[in-house]
Amino acid sequence: MSVIYKNTDFVLRMQVEQKAENLAAKYSAYLDCLCAGLYAFQRDAIAQAIRFFVSAKYRDTEALARENHARNLKLQMRFERIGDYLDRFPLRRKKAVSLELATGTGKSWVLYGIARIMLAEGLVDKVLVLCPSLTIEEGLKDKFNRFSGDAALQRILRELGAVYPNPGIKNANEPILAGDVCVENIHAVYERTGSSIVDSFKGKGQRTLVLNDEAHHIFSEVDGATKKWMDFLLNEEFDFRYIANVTGTPYINDDYFLDVIYRFGLKQALEMEPPIIKKIDYKIEEETQRDKGFAETWENHRINREKYAGKLKPISIVI
Repeated sequence: MSVIYKNTDFVLRMQVEQKAENLAAKYSAYLDCLCAGLYAFQRDAIAQAIRFFVSAKYRDTEALARENHARNLKLQMRFERIGDYLDRFPLRRKKAVSLELATGTGKSWVLYGIARIMLAEGLVDKVLVLCPSLTIEEGLKDKFNRFSGDAALQRILRELGAVYPNPGIKNANEPILAGDVCVENIHAVYERTGSSIVDSFKGKGQRTLVLNDEAHHIFSEVDGATKKWMDFLLNEEFDFRYIANVTGTPYINDDYFLDVIYRFGLKQALEMEPPIIKKIDYKIEEETQRDKGFAETWENHRINREKYAGKLKPISIVI
């Protein structure tokens, strides 16, 4: 009889320490202000990341993984040997975890909230936010600048005695100073000419938080343009310690990420009232002069599936 696994079987559970819980409570008003209304689940994702980062019990991701393997029968059934399980954690020697947030549920808010609390508490001196494209970079910077200009959020952090109450939002075209948040696409990290990445972060990774947006690209076997992303995170020149990966598709091929500590998936977003993600109203087949129907669409899809077999999974969307 085969064993059926669910994604929730592999989400890592933490035993929360009082110190970590107190810190999450300290920033409760800030998170309420940042993550309002239907998007209150964002605060839970932020708080869970902060709990892990400040935990003394879990010195690194391996410690958390070992504890979960010992307690989780489904994990033991899938990975009988602990070594086989740990081999699936390339960043296990660091404090590195993933958060699943369905597309459209506000990953930008979560990235910003984690960055601001880590800086405000003085747990890190700098934040490096990495993403796979210039378009995403510009979108993140626009949102971060808007958040940073919010008077209510600024006031709360000042009242809490933030070490870095209002960080600069920059990219790698300028020096990244203490208290700054650098938002950059991963390609600029590799092109060191004109970039301040090395000067700003070399040897300072223990006091730097790295946040990876659309983090499934880190583990992609197909995307050659981003395959160096993991090498950068592991680079001993930087020695990064705190890493959070955020994505709506936490999969390596068909396998769910094993380092997820918080999950708000597509189904959860659809089931909220009202839904955060709109349900798809599927097209009914038609045959008119303007519409060639599903036959041609299916044929194109079949051709693409064969053409990209083993590399990509084509998706055909009919609107």
